[in-house]
Amino acid sequence: MGARSPLATRSVDDIGRTVSFVSAGAFRLLFNHFFSSSSLASREKTLVQDVRERMVSLSKLTTNALVGETNALQSDGFSFDSSVVKHAAIIDAIALISEAVRRVTGMTYYDVQLLAGYKLAQGTIAEVQTGEGKTLITAIPAFLFALHGRGVHVATTNDYLSRRDYETTRPAFRLLGLTTAHLDTDHENDAKRDAYRCDVTYGPGYEFGFDYLRDQIQRRKSDARHLGERFTEQLRGQRFTTTQTVQRPCAFGIIDEADSVLIDEANTPLVLGGREPGPQTDPELYAIADRFADSLIEGEGYKIESGGVIVVTEHGKTLARKAFESLPKRKLSRSWTVLVQNALKARIGLVRDVDYVVQAGEVMIVDANTGRIHEERRWQGGLHQAVEIACGLTPSADTLTEARITRQRYCQYYDRLCGLTGTVGDSSEDFREFYSLDVSVIPTHRPCQRTTVPSKYFANHEDKLRYITTDARTRQSNGQPVLIGTRSILESVAVANHFSDSDIRVLNGVQDEAEADIIARAGDPGCITIATNMAGRGTDIAVGEQATHAGGLHVIATEHQDSSRVDRQLAGRAARQGDPGSVQFLACPDDKLIQDHDPKLAERLSSIQSRAGVHDQALDRAISRLQHSLGNQRFQQRRQMVSRDAWLENIQNTLAKTG
Repeated sequence: MGARSPLATRSVDDIGRTVSFVSAGAFRLLFNHFFSSSSLASREKTLVQDVRERMVSLSKLTTNALVGETNALQSDGFSFDSSVVKHAAIIDAIALISEAVRRVTGMTYYDVQLLAGYKLAQGTIAEVQTGEGKTLITAIPAFLFALHGRGVHVATTNDYLSRRDYETTRPAFRLLGLTTAHLDTDHENDAKRDAYRCDVTYGPGYEFGFDYLRDQIQRRKSDARHLGERFTEQLRGQRFTTTQTVQRPCAFGIIDEADSVLIDEANTPLVLGGREPGPQTDPELYAIADRFADSLIEGEGYKIESGGVIVVTEHGKTLARKAFESLPKRKLSRSWTVLVQNALKARIGLVRDVDYVVQAGEVMIVDANTGRIHEERRWQGGLHQAVEIACGLTPSADTLTEARITRQRYCQYYDRLCGLTGTVGDSSEDFREFYSLDVSVIPTHRPCQRTTVPSKYFANHEDKLRYITTDARTRQSNGQPVLIGTRSILESVAVANHFSDSDIRVLNGVQDEAEADIIARAGDPGCITIATNMAGRGTDIAVGEQATHAGGLHVIATEHQDSSRVDRQLAGRAARQGDPGSVQFLACPDDKLIQDHDPKLAERLSSIQSRAGVHDQALDRAISRLQHSLGNQRFQQRRQMVSRDAWLENIQNTLAKTG
């Protein structure tokens, strides 16, 4: 990645980690050598042709001979012991994994897939459109990186997708003599250690980060021993053993849905809660705070500012002080003010079936960007307990935060990082500033045939629902499949209730085999599927001949997201691989984007007279400006968080040197 960012400096938590770094210049030379001239397009074509020719010769070899070719590359072409890099080594490596994939799957890489794999191996973010075969594309850089013998992490957004990708690519790696593993979240340390020892390790991105934090905690505990204790043990003839970590040093990382992981979720650090409970607040006090928050009146006791921020007024603070004076003598681990703020947010700022769901008596957080439910996540600072109380549940034990790290800093620990996404948009600056990653836009295998139907604006939510039902039914009668994308689980239920029968499919949150099967059949003729935002993302929607003749998959976006890039992700579900398809966006004053961030726009929409909705290019521009403004705000927030993280790390290092 060139010069390493200041954030890449190892922190005091990394004491004891021994890493043998390869030369960044040698690494870049390996993958850039052949493309040093200005005629990039011509050389890319030459690369593909050379790989194809090499595959012809490899197709005549036995499996044992292919393993021999792999071993030869490991000991020669990818050793970095020489500054002279042979283009033939790159060609051999790409051709080897391509031939292995062909033998185990019967599929041959498209030219653009070979190009995408090469670009990833260079250490870039590759914009690869949905439906272009990202799972097989990642096998190319994973194989090239694995030849170094230092381990490769292939990270996806959830456990289901990582297991699916692992099972898809494992036979090809095995054929070439490489080991692969899947990182299960419930595995014990020994099993995880074995997984990390493999050449390629697949897993959900958060689990790689949490394992890193757990290793740092163990290192800190080991380093906290009394001065001279280790020396005394050696004098006594006792063998001193260092802390055994789970992970190897982070060498190579490949991130699927990189925009979601590195941008959308980058404002939320990875926080590892302790296993042992910390100081507890008596449940009765949580309940009292909840009742007090419920008694406050908007505009008097609190107000809601732009962006949904809840602020307690002076009158509300006065009432809170009086309530505090009459509190029963119970254990209080946090201030009364914090309890009241959390209770207000739990009751007003967070909405059930939008921000969280309750399943099997537990509160589970819903990802704001994808609509997926994350069982492993918990709100910190007592907020999770406040939400549990608001839902009538017994509050769970409050745990202390043992470790935290921003995704930006964790990703900087990889010597080489790359990622795939279907939408980069205006996010190139994010990737460059925070991760030192360039963006490569990969052309589609076939020209995109997607049609964008002009947006519709409505005066109220009911008119919008009526239009959705009518439009979907009309298309269904013509044999066209329809995917209705909603922002929240609550909205998906509201849309589903507007259909009078039960022949629709609803997806809202948990991505597993069942969800993947449903979304895969969303392209069936006349099928109507309702899904939260990007439920089923990563699963291909097959559109048969009958549905193709009817116009292909039509996507209805019930409202705009905060980011236009996320809107494009939903639109990308239609018209894959050159198939026909279409998309239309709808909006009304009740949409969260408009309600939270632009009251004046809400007023403009409320004045619409036509119940059938209208199209207005001025409103299109207003939505675009709003999304652009929010994007800039969140970019600045990420910049501030990274700056604060660097400051904290500097303080830690200073204290370590003076302690």
